[in-house]
Amino acid sequence: MKTLLLLLVNLFLSSLIFSENISINGAKLSVEIAESDIERAAGLMNRDYLSENSGMLFIWSDISRKCMWMKDTKIPLSVAYLDQNFLIREIKRLEPLSTSSVCSNSESIKYALEVNQGWFKKNRVKVFHKIIFYN
Repeated sequence: MKTLLLLLVNLFLSSLIFSENISINGAKLSVEIAESDIERAAGLMNRDYLSENSGMLFIWSDISRKCMWMKDTKIPLSVAYLDQNFLIREIKRLEPLSTSSVCSNSESIKYALEVNQGWFKKNRVKVFHKIIFYN
C-alpha cells in the first residue's frame, strides 16, 4: 500500500513539474524543474526511462555545497553542479539505486542538472560551459 501511494504521489507530482528548454555548448535539452523540497526529494525516483535529450534541473534558494543521491532511482545518471550564473562547476557520475551521497566540492552551488549517464561526454559539455534558456 505504501509503495502504491508513493507511486501515485510521484506520478501526480511529475505531471505538475514545470519544464524548460535549455542549451549547453549547442546541445539542447528539455528539463523538468525541481524547485520545491518535495520536487527535489522526488527527483527522478521510480522512473524506468529518461528520454535521450531530457533531464531535471534542481533549484535551491541558497548557495552552498549540494549533495545528490540515487535511492530508488533506477536510471544511470550524471549530475552537473552549477553556480548562480548557470556555469557548470563540476560533473559527477551517479549510480542507480545507490544510497551514497554524491556531493559537490564547491560551496558555491545553486543548481544541479541530472541527465542520462554519458550525455555530457557525448555532447562535449564540460566544466565552465553555461546553461542558456530558450523558448
